[in-house]
Amino acid sequence: MKTNNLTILISIVALAIPSVTEAAVSFTATVGGVPTVSSPTLANFNGAQPAILTLGGTAFITTGPNFSVAYVPPYFSGSQAAYFGEAPTLGLDTTPYVVVEANATATFNFSTPEKYFGLMWGSVDANNSLSFYDSANNLLGTVTGSQIPASVGGGTGAQGTSFVEVTSITAFSKVVATCTINSFEFDDVVYAQTVPEPASGLLLGVGLIGLKYISRRKSA
Repeated sequence: MKTNNLTILISIVALAIPSVTEAAVSFTATVGGVPTVSSPTLANFNGAQPAILTLGGTAFITTGPNFSVAYVPPYFSGSQAAYFGEAPTLGLDTTPYVVVEANATATFNFSTPEKYFGLMWGSVDANNSLSFYDSANNLLGTVTGSQIPASVGGGTGAQGTSFVEVTSITAFSKVVATCTINSFEFDDVVYAQTVPEPASGLLLGVGLIGLKYISRRKSA
């Protein structure tokens, strides 16, 4: 009987903690959202190209829209512009941002592995993708525009831009943004070695439940 109870407890914990072997990358997408992790590192494109960024093919940093080529900057809403130090408070980004056209790449390489990555993902398209790799160049997981809920993605207005946050159980050393049809547009990339507090809080809660259960079994 004790063995069965222990098996049940382990099963509960396993459900709460994603398997490393499943390349656990998860994400949230929020219109008007800002980072939920404490003090992430910010990489924007208002000055020199960040050292962590490599652009391949027809990927480039630009300002303003180009409707003939089909790229439009992200749209700031909520407290995003104030948080990132951008402009305007409400409307299309007037500062430099990254455009990745069909079959091009924007690659972020991190000297220290990270577990959190966020960005202002503009006019989300189904063919946009973000792929995460570990230090041995193994693919950990991919987030595509088709996974972003329709209510927070698509179009060039406020609803078309999502602040997307991706977390990974296994630390990643490289992130590659690409698309198959013009274009993938983004700005204000943030990254960190920690994950947002709710995720760590869940693990702590599960651990406390487990300890309480074991204590009760011993005293019974």
